[in-house]
Amino acid sequence: MPKPAKGLWDQFVAWDNLVLATKEAARNKRFRREILAYSMDLECNLVRLRMRLESGLWLPGPYRTLEVYEPKRRIVHAPCFADRIVHHALVQVIGRHFERRFMDCSFACRQGMGTHAASRAVSRMLRSASDLWGRAYVLKADISQYFASIDREILLGIVRRVIGDRKVLAVLQRLVMECGCIPGTKGLPLGCLTSQLFANAYLDQLDHHVKECLGVRHYARYMDDFVILRPSKAELWELLAEIRDFLAVRLRLSLNPKTGVFPASHGVDFAGYRHWPWLCLPRKRNIRKAAKRFAGLSHVYAQGRVDLDTVRSVVASFAGYMAHCKGWKSAESALRRLVLVRPPETEEKD
Repeated sequence: MPKPAKGLWDQFVAWDNLVLATKEAARNKRFRREILAYSMDLECNLVRLRMRLESGLWLPGPYRTLEVYEPKRRIVHAPCFADRIVHHALVQVIGRHFERRFMDCSFACRQGMGTHAASRAVSRMLRSASDLWGRAYVLKADISQYFASIDREILLGIVRRVIGDRKVLAVLQRLVMECGCIPGTKGLPLGCLTSQLFANAYLDQLDHHVKECLGVRHYARYMDDFVILRPSKAELWELLAEIRDFLAVRLRLSLNPKTGVFPASHGVDFAGYRHWPWLCLPRKRNIRKAAKRFAGLSHVYAQGRVDLDTVRSVVASFAGYMAHCKGWKSAESALRRLVLVRPPETEEKD
């Protein structure tokens, strides 16, 4: 294994790194009031931030709590803009040291990976399993309340095996342990860039255990969801028992009760799509959600509350999702809910 990375502090507080982190933290949000206010005196604010970091006086500020409902209800804790700069500056420096330890079977929140790469990998796995065994079975599992269940002490132990810079570790420890938005010794705030990196690093331990200790070839993970293929149910139930013990003892995590074993012929729902060896279809609930959104978009467009560019961006996003699978009949049924009637005042201007 590579040695812990040292000599990172100067890279972290370097002016160019902080400026780049500011741009990344403001990406697609630069007109928000908080960001505009910070940017009005950007140079002084960054100098002040760097002085607090170098003096060891920096502490995370209060988080903004939000509720989101896609794909399900979740509580998101968003840091203030100045803290987001710190998160980005850290990831820009330490991210590559974690990345070189990650395995190719992990697809979430990684450059060059993502949902489409995960979907293609599962399709390849299913074709390979079909060629090897004819009939394959699937273990589909995910972690129960993953972000809220991450043990911070165990996480810091994992981080120390990767990062050896004492001053950078002190900042990382404050981010992990002094998270005022989540009481107790467990949990990471969902909504922070560093949380995504740490969550991947936490389950990287599972990846190495499954691939290297259990010798599983057909395995893919997208954050806390993972899939394993084997030629028999009995093998998968044995693997499930091994994995459940590893998660409980080493990482203090538990599996979702919905975890199960089933024939691959039923299809594998993973990374936003349903997979068979030679077929990939959209999730039914995604089609229903798109249809509902198009109907709502038609309504607000008719009222003049959104413009045509907004409609185009929503349709383009849906088309991009559908481009990676079959099922255009389903797509057409959803798109039929989009009926654009121009607002009367717009017609009069024309």
